[in-house]
Amino acid sequence: MIALAGSAWALLAAGCAAAAVCWLPVPRTASVRLRDARAGVPHDDDWRPSGTLVIALVVAALEQGASIPTALRTVGACCGPACASAFADVAGALEQGMPWNDAWSVAAVLVDEPDTRGLAAVLHTLADALRSPWHDGSAAVPRLRAAAEQLDALERMRIERAASALSVRLLLPMGLCFLPAFLCIAVVPTIMSFAQG
Repeated sequence: MIALAGSAWALLAAGCAAAAVCWLPVPRTASVRLRDARAGVPHDDDWRPSGTLVIALVVAALEQGASIPTALRTVGACCGPACASAFADVAGALEQGMPWNDAWSVAAVLVDEPDTRGLAAVLHTLADALRSPWHDGSAAVPRLRAAAEQLDALERMRIERAASALSVRLLLPMGLCFLPAFLCIAVVPTIMSFAQG
């Protein structure tokens, strides 16, 4: 009887867990966002993709035969509103025949706000990597892959610097917590044993 009640509770818990998983919101992945961008569904959320992801999406679009303005517009549409407006402005300016630096400076004005600094770095990286393919017709994909590796290295260095600064800041609270415990557990009993002996 007790085993039957235990298995009933286990089945009830499993059913509740399954129901909770079914009702969780599904995260919007880049492929879903790309499909929605093709269908014209707008995205008003504040998702900010990493620079490496944006470059990888541009590489994928270019490898499929898209032109640079089309690749920028498509990738921007699936990467959030700030990225969409900046990339659409660059693509529009390039399609109208505006010079390369002027087209990218239009987008740089839009992303001068503090919460879009990562996007400004991505725009600068893309402008540098795609300049030669735009002017000379050279291959863009190797340059973009090298730029993505450089962004990865810079991000890794930033994370390592932040981790080392965090370890220094954590040293004082840990010392304040462990020193009294060490004194109470190791030093005080040792002194008391010597005093009694």
